[in-house]
Amino acid sequence: MNSRGNANDSAGLAGPAAILGGMLLLAFAPVLRGGDYFIALIPIEIASLAVLLSLATRFVLSAPATHATGGVDALIAVLVASPLLIAFVQLTPIPAGWWEQLPGHARYAESLRAIGIQAAHWRAISISPDATRASLLAGLPLAAMFLLGLLAGVHQMRTMLRVVAAIAFAQVLLGLLQLSGGEHSPFYFGFMTYGSPIGSFGTRNEYANYLALALAAYVWLAYDATRYTLRLQAGSPLTSGRFDDRHALAAWVLGGLVIVVGILISHSRAGAVFGLGAALLALAAAGLRVFGWMRGWRFALPIAIVLVVGGIIMVGPDAVVARLSGDQLGQSAGFRRELWRTTWHAALAFFPFGSGWGTYDIAYRPFQTPLIVGYANHAHMDPLEMFLEGGAVFLLLAGCFAWLAARRVLLLLRQAWWERTLDRESMMTALCGIGLAGFLAHSMVDFPMRVPGNAILAALLAGVFLRPLSPGTARAAGAAP
Repeated sequence: MNSRGNANDSAGLAGPAAILGGMLLLAFAPVLRGGDYFIALIPIEIASLAVLLSLATRFVLSAPATHATGGVDALIAVLVASPLLIAFVQLTPIPAGWWEQLPGHARYAESLRAIGIQAAHWRAISISPDATRASLLAGLPLAAMFLLGLLAGVHQMRTMLRVVAAIAFAQVLLGLLQLSGGEHSPFYFGFMTYGSPIGSFGTRNEYANYLALALAAYVWLAYDATRYTLRLQAGSPLTSGRFDDRHALAAWVLGGLVIVVGILISHSRAGAVFGLGAALLALAAAGLRVFGWMRGWRFALPIAIVLVVGGIIMVGPDAVVARLSGDQLGQSAGFRRELWRTTWHAALAFFPFGSGWGTYDIAYRPFQTPLIVGYANHAHMDPLEMFLEGGAVFLLLAGCFAWLAARRVLLLLRQAWWERTLDRESMMTALCGIGLAGFLAHSMVDFPMRVPGNAILAALLAGVFLRPLSPGTARAAGAAP
């Protein structure tokens, strides 16, 4: 192993206590409907505070002099502190007269007067400060996991992602038990379902989205295990009867097939398209790294075919295409188009301050048309929903992330072009970034960012994707780390 690989294997700034807390968060977050209940979210928030305190303590005591400084770190600090920034903008009290003049707020002032409630002299900008405070507190686990992704070493990250893989296998097992018991299976634990497996989540989309994130992480675990086992055993003859690299690779492929089956049995269209698409792209990237450009495709393509075709055969072609009929696709697209159109108008009505983080279901209600049947508590497009709630602050945060992500993609492409390879840490960054891209694509047609179990794992992958790379990696790409 070269010197760069040794550097990449360092423990990182995150200490054992923080890593243990992160593992507990990853394990517990999906347990009760993806953490999307107060009874589950409160202990998650408390545990995240412990992780943040551990990270802060270790940072102060370590005082590392090797961390890069400059604009990139400042933008990452903005993302980490985003709950505080939103709270400062939307929860700072302003005079009631000003509050009524804010875009979109007049109807709420009139409603208060109509029911005889005395208006306060000072009010927070949010139309529901309690909902905003609760939503921002739910951002604490995301900040904690994002920081762990930034600061954990490669070995520490591998340990945490092994927990994710174990949870994914458990979710697939639970999904198969639900499938075997039918729509009224006791393994749904009394929660409403449409008959599709949902694991311990609330909907099939949440379930498939989690498995898709876990599958991208699983690809990196498989790459890391086989790549560095192959390197250590380079030149050694394969002995008959030994659990050698070929057997290990077959075991990893079998495990990937299990997760693919879990995604397919969910009947989630977005999970299958975006999740499997991202996983196959990650597999291709890993294959190129291990075997080179030409042999890499000959390695990745057969495995991809085995995973997808094998999964379809095991689940059944009819079950896979059951929700791909023209009528179902048309109804779903029509519903979403109307929801997005009216949500966009609502967002413009509250711009630039937004309605308040976590207030979509309140703010959207006056804009809902008869074409949207029932209670629309989410926009089924996370960026649009957050634009309504956050206004210009959301645009600022989204711009920061987009700049950092574009810069990281360019850095990785430069390294791959000039060195014809990616080192161990860069490959971890790239594969986690591909998994995150699948998550972001899914968020354009659903609301996985609002499900703690999914968002916590995505925040970890985002931290890994944006983590400071070793100076050698940056020099190879001709850029600062």
